[in-house]
Amino acid sequence: MGQAYFITGTGTDIGKTIVTSALYLSLQTFGKTVTIFKPFQTGINEETNTYPDISWFEQELGVKESGFYTLEPETSPHLAIKLTGSQIDEKKVVERVHELEEMYDVVLVEGAGGLAVPLIERAEGFYMTTDFIRDCGMPVVFVSTSGLGAIHNVVTTHSYAQIHDINVKTILYNHYRPEDRIHQDNIETIEKLTGLKGLACIPTLADVRKDLRICILDLLGDQNYTQQLKEVFKA
Repeated sequence: MGQAYFITGTGTDIGKTIVTSALYLSLQTFGKTVTIFKPFQTGINEETNTYPDISWFEQELGVKESGFYTLEPETSPHLAIKLTGSQIDEKKVVERVHELEEMYDVVLVEGAGGLAVPLIERAEGFYMTTDFIRDCGMPVVFVSTSGLGAIHNVVTTHSYAQIHDINVKTILYNHYRPEDRIHQDNIETIEKLTGLKGLACIPTLADVRKDLRICILDLLGDQNYTQQLKEVFKA
């Protein structure tokens, strides 16, 4: 049986989908069977009538049926559910995660936003992202930018994870600028404050479709990256 890992961001629009794609392609080089699951996708692209993340996974990576619940409003899941009057059963989502674990060595479950995002609102209260993570028994991988504000965002997200008994395995940084002292110091300081050692630093990709695979080849040439990748994902 495989293991599902939850990919979450320390903010909005920081590149979870790119990082998830990088992990997917990297892990395949170890001979592992890998898939991606996006259980809650909000925000339809009205021009193409597609859901951006799900469409990317299918067209660029060849991952079929990565979605589950799709909601047109570009809002948090709980609000999109209310606006559309959708009926959501979180138990079915948890079951799907476990089904995928039976089929693949590694299941990368991409979240909607961050750890504190409410997924479903009911009269008795909210079903939170952290509830979903615990119900599935998933360890978590953080995605953060590395520039100004990263220390606060990562430390507060990490503290929230600890409060809710969430097992955070590692962190990947997006939009990294190696020549920028702020970026360098942020990563060093975050590790000192949280104990999270960065798995990888991904620069801003000018042409994502072309540059992502080049970036992955560079990462795979780094022994520290491949070793940590094997340790985190038991590859």
